[in-house]
Amino acid sequence: MASPKGREVMEADTLKLQVRELLRFGKDNARKGLDMAESLEFKDDRTIRIAIRELIADGVPIISSVHPPYGYYIADSPEDITAHLGELRHRALEVLHRYKDLKIAARSILQPTQLKMEV
Repeated sequence: MASPKGREVMEADTLKLQVRELLRFGKDNARKGLDMAESLEFKDDRTIRIAIRELIADGVPIISSVHPPYGYYIADSPEDITAHLGELRHRALEVLHRYKDLKIAARSILQPTQLKMEV
């Protein structure tokens, strides 16, 4: 009998295989995460996003398109990969800038100044 942890790993592997089967090559064949989730009877796409992240870590070059046609697809050209890597880099830099700006903006909350005693 498989341990609960072993069963979770098997279920995760099965889910990754199911998601991989739903993905197609090329931008024109992009599939929305919610559509894939519904076809696998999930109420939202969170589980699909996790499976896609794991598939990418396993070496499947999956792209998420934020321009029409929206959705996920397996890259089939160097141009798609290069363009997507540029978009990811831009998003990462934007998040870092927001992090820095928020940290500066919240300085008075994070490090309140000590009240001075009046003499």
